[in-house]
Amino acid sequence: MLTSRNVPQLLTAACASRLANSMLLYAVVLYVIAQFDSAAVAGLSGLFLALPGFVISPVAGAVLDRMGAVRAVGFDMVFSAVFIGCVAASSMARLLTVPLLFALLTLYSLTSPLSTGGIRTLFPRFVPEAAYDRANALDLSTFSVIEVGAPLAAGALFPLVGPDPTLLCVAGMYVLAALSLALLRGGAPLPSAGGERRLLRSAYEGIAYLLRNATLRGLAVSYSLYQVASGMLIVIVPVAVAAWLGDGRSADRYTGLMWAVAGLFGALGALVTGRLLHAGVERRYMLGATLVTAVAVFPLSALGSLLTLAAGLALVGLMEGTINVSLLSLRQRRTDPGWLGRVMTVSMSVNLSGFPVGTALGGLLASRSLTTAFLVASAMTLLSAASVRALVPSSTDGALPTAPTTT
Repeated sequence: MLTSRNVPQLLTAACASRLANSMLLYAVVLYVIAQFDSAAVAGLSGLFLALPGFVISPVAGAVLDRMGAVRAVGFDMVFSAVFIGCVAASSMARLLTVPLLFALLTLYSLTSPLSTGGIRTLFPRFVPEAAYDRANALDLSTFSVIEVGAPLAAGALFPLVGPDPTLLCVAGMYVLAALSLALLRGGAPLPSAGGERRLLRSAYEGIAYLLRNATLRGLAVSYSLYQVASGMLIVIVPVAVAAWLGDGRSADRYTGLMWAVAGLFGALGALVTGRLLHAGVERRYMLGATLVTAVAVFPLSALGSLLTLAAGLALVGLMEGTINVSLLSLRQRRTDPGWLGRVMTVSMSVNLSGFPVGTALGGLLASRSLTTAFLVASAMTLLSAASVRALVPSSTDGALPTAPTTT
């Protein structure tokens, strides 16, 4: 994979955009808690950062097929830089209010499915099927390494230089990602399906394919429940660190350190799983890792100690690497390759739909009771495990659903 002339540029773009995405999430949550002193508003910020993109994802998937992944991702990178730059500029001008913040985050979110699905659809087109698992492990490992650096960077930059320069750094990373994509030559082959179809018809077909595919349906339910728990933890952890540490000035750095630990173990989990995983065992790996995650969230993370919280998040990260590699391999193997662009974007957005719900729910619960918040997050993870067991087929018997025909 690394010998392709396009892959280094693609990895640079993926890493820069993912670092920006990860830093933005932490920076926004930390900014809102510091500026507005409200866990509920922080949770709603996460909602506006993700929910509009989920709503628009079917159309975004069709746009991805029509524009081509490289151009679509570049489009998103440019507009992401503009919108986050506007957040920083309005904040520096003392014009940033909660409604304006929500509006800018919404605009940012609307184009985000283009890069979320676009980058991932390029990897299968450059990598043979036999190398899917290790390619996914490499892709996820770089993402997990970024998850280590992103919270540390956000947690260090936020108190050191302030929220506005931190946001400007994020905008600059999106610019770097766009420039890296501009250096791609030759490109991946464009999908043959849907090139001349109407946009809404193409979007409908992407949704219809997902609904016809039992594996994608099951993953949509199970992983969205898992993401509810993940979204809750994004808000719960900084609130818990501030409450248990008793030193608000150091809470940002400790929060960054906590998530860095989770990201480090996530990278380890992805690498190990990539070496062990093979066709036919993905579902079992997902189920086992999700059950372990539930215990890591509650009671381990909720014991009232920063040490046990770090241990719980480390275990959550380790299992997340296993879950994500298994999910990606399963989804790629059970999706018609000719429909990866459209279906991958819709599938990924549906799978992540629980995240904004989780941030909003986590903000509401954490402001009342941390124990209850951790308990509900663990319950959501258990529901995710039950969904894997009940809804994801153990095999497709070699058959993939065909795309709906058009007239």
